[in-house]
Amino acid sequence: MNKVSVVLPTFNEKDNILPLILDIQSQLNNQEYEIIVVDDDSPDGTWRIVQELEEKDDRIHILRRCGRSGLVSAISEGIDLSSGDVVVWMDADLSMPPEKIKDLLGKIDDGYDLSVASRYVPGGGMVIIEKSQDSFLAIFLSLFMNVVIQRMLDPSFKDYTSGFVAVRRKVLEDIELRGDYGEYFIDFIYRAIKKGYKIAEVPYVCGARKYGVSKTGTNIVQYLYRGRKYLWTALRLRLTKER
Repeated sequence: MNKVSVVLPTFNEKDNILPLILDIQSQLNNQEYEIIVVDDDSPDGTWRIVQELEEKDDRIHILRRCGRSGLVSAISEGIDLSSGDVVVWMDADLSMPPEKIKDLLGKIDDGYDLSVASRYVPGGGMVIIEKSQDSFLAIFLSLFMNVVIQRMLDPSFKDYTSGFVAVRRKVLEDIELRGDYGEYFIDFIYRAIKKGYKIAEVPYVCGARKYGVSKTGTNIVQYLYRGRKYLWTALRLRLTKER
């Protein structure tokens, strides 16, 4: 059975991180695993909570990054520290259900090189919660962006902005993560497709952030800024045929 490394990039997730780690552990209790939290020196003390867990459980590790920040570099450093045959990464805001990790790993066991939790395959979706920061506008823009990117790149893949994935280590040794936010996933998945890796999408319903503030954006200007970078990344990949 594969050893699984779960990488969690965090910034100001003190109210989310403990229930998330406990839930992940309950999902992986029948196999060898480690959980690596890469925290960008959160002012709210997220790293302290994980540090206390680390002292009691040698399967939990905290990397507190002082003077460094960014989603993609955090995931990359977590991958570098990991020792698992399969690496999983996901958001730490409780919007991505840990119980889906088993489904992702099941696809890896079936012979896939990557398995992606997808909102845009049958059975997947996003929750609209009244007065939450996960507004109807944000959901609409996410869906629209993915439809456009599918047409620009490969329409057989549906959720180019997922960020919830299980990957065999051989793929990570072959394809480095590039970018500074969500556009990294577009780049990573498309290059994996072009290199012929076997990819599965597993449906999941993305919930609303439980506590704290969204890092993607909280208004239309921020969402449009992110979207512009996503589209530019897709256009670059389409025009350069990068591998």
